[in-house]
Formats: sequence, C-alpha cells, structure tokens
Amino acid sequence: MPVYIESSQNSIYKHIKKLQTKNGRSKNSQYLAEGVRAVGDAISNGADIEYVIIKKSFEISRDLSQCKVYVMEDSLFDSLKTTVNSQGILAVINYEIFSSDSMNADEFETVIYLDSVTDPGNMGTIIRSSDALGADAIIISKGCVDIFNPKVVRSSMASILNIPIFTDENPKDTFGMFKSAGFEIVGTFPDAKENSRDTSYGEKVVLVMGNEANGISEDVERLCTKRVTIPMMGRAESLNVATAMSIMLYEISVRKTKRIRGEM
Repeated sequence: MPVYIESSQNSIYKHIKKLQTKNGRSKNSQYLAEGVRAVGDAISNGADIEYVIIKKSFEISRDLSQCKVYVMEDSLFDSLKTTVNSQGILAVINYEIFSSDSMNADEFETVIYLDSVTDPGNMGTIIRSSDALGADAIIISKGCVDIFNPKVVRSSMASILNIPIFTDENPKDTFGMFKSAGFEIVGTFPDAKENSRDTSYGEKVVLVMGNEANGISEDVERLCTKRVTIPMMGRAESLNVATAMSIMLYEISVRKTKRIRGEM
C-alpha cells in the first residue's frame, strides 16, 4: 500500500523543501529530478533513488516497483514543483561528487574544465554536450553554479548521470597533474591568434571554458598551453559559453576520430 502525505508538517515534505536549496542539497548529498522523463531516465540509468513522490491525481504509466513511493496531495505537490507544467512526479536522488585531487589523469583523454560558469542553463547544456560529444569528465571550479540546481538537472537531460563530474579547489595543482600526464591545456580567447578550426590538438586535451561575462580568469589563463579563437562569420561579437564549448569539443572529437582512422 502506498504511503500518503497530506500535511506540510510531514517530514518528507519538509525534507524536499530543503533540497530546493543549495545548502540543503549539499548537506544531504541529494538532489531532485522532476518530471516523467527525468525520473524515468534516473531509473533507467541506475541512479541511487532514495524515493519517488507522485501527485495523488498522477496516472502512473511506468513500473515503480523497484522504488519507494510516496503519494502526495495535489496541493502539497504543487507547492513543491519547480516547473510551470509539472507532470506530477519527482525523485529524490543520492549523489556523490569527487574532488579533482582523486582523479587519475591516465584514465582520461578529453576533459572539460569550467572556470566559474554561473548560468544553470549553460551548465546543463555543457554537461549534455560533453556527454554527447565524447568528453570523459568535467571539472568545475569553486565559482561555478551548483550542478544539482533543478535548472541544471533539467537542461542536462539525464547526462548528469552519464559523465563523471569533479570539483576543483586548486587549478595550479590540477593542471600540473594533467600537464605531467601529457595533456594539452586549451583555452578559448577572442584575441587569440590561432584559429580553432585550423590548429592541431594533442591526443589528450583539457578544454577550458570561462565565465559568461568575463571569460577565463587570469590565473587559469596562465596555465593554458594553447590559446585559440573560434572564427566568427557573422556580426555577433561573441558566442554563448555552452555553444562555444560544443563547437570546440566537436572540433577536438572530429580530429580524434580522424587520428583513430589514420586520416591524420
């Protein structure tokens, strides 16, 4: 029999409220996935689901027998939803995030390093594109948006479950580790002389992307071994950071494929 939640004083209700804040997510090492697709993807990808909450009027079309399920009064559920058109289902998911100190550079070939990317939509798109275009891992600096922000989770479209993400406190040590392992540290800059399309990339690359407004910080720029610019054909002055990252990663992945095929 399902367990019903009918009061805002219920401990489960209060706990989900806490998970809507960065501090609550960090303290409990849990985040929320909302919507039929998000919850379904979490189940399909073997996420560590603590429990699922469904709206009383929600019609279940997926087997949830492997999950602990609570049924919540419609008005209570609606007070928890983070989307305008909520579909009446959400999951509480346990997570574990690792520091870049625990990384073994020899296990990776293409790594994305994000230097203070602050927009949730950009972060989610970067995670999704990194997954789609074959990046092995993502490293986020301490100035980045919380990757378990509901907007990040939604826009990542389950890719947050597919690619390892590490936090970084000391770029100098992190990049030093990768340089020692033979990685090229590639940063994008509007004033760089090298064109991203024409340059060559090593077999192992850390691609660095910077803040939406300020780009790559001076401290991180000094650690880059290659500076490139994305050629602009139209009149726009710049590209969205998620778009720029996708273009760069595509260029790198195409060259990797050609090397494997012996075309380079």
